[in-house]
Amino acid sequence: MRNNISTCLMGIGILLLVIGFIEGLVFGDAPDGFHMTIALYWWLSGVTAGFIFIGLSEIVNLLQKLVNKFDANQPVQSGILSLFQPTSSSSIQEKIAEASDTKIKDLTILIDDVRFKGFFVFTDTEVRVMKKSLFQAESEAVLIKEISKNNLSADFERDEDYVIFSFTESGGIHKLAFKTYNIYDYERIINLLKHRESR
Repeated sequence: MRNNISTCLMGIGILLLVIGFIEGLVFGDAPDGFHMTIALYWWLSGVTAGFIFIGLSEIVNLLQKLVNKFDANQPVQSGILSLFQPTSSSSIQEKIAEASDTKIKDLTILIDDVRFKGFFVFTDTEVRVMKKSLFQAESEAVLIKEISKNNLSADFERDEDYVIFSFTESGGIHKLAFKTYNIYDYERIINLLKHRESR
């Protein structure tokens, strides 16, 4: 559903198209015949102005959809300063309980030195690292690695935009890093990665 601004811009764009067409007919009609050059001038002006407003309407509509998507998936957090402060264990447990089989999408992921776009799927015991390009459907995503949460380090590092965890596999230590454009996802992902299954 469009918001009011998007609807108004769409209405103005359609109105400009109609006015441009009518003005082209009115001003192109002369006593000595129909002047196509004058009519085209008004028609093209109306089409140009109308599609600019229709395009702006679509931009506003898409931005509103993005805002709605993030508002639905993410609770409002207190801001950047709270991203890496410790959270009480009870609140982490509550978040984890809600987040069984949680997907966090639109990530840039690094495993060792291999970088790709994808998402994480969190279960109670493991993290599934999925690879998915921007234009792929989610059903076409490829499972890259399943990492047991018990093999993940409890601590993490920061390197520019990336948060880096290490994990052990086959006797070696590997690196799992991620970054996201949504800063509110960082705290959530870190809490999910640090959560260990109670034994």
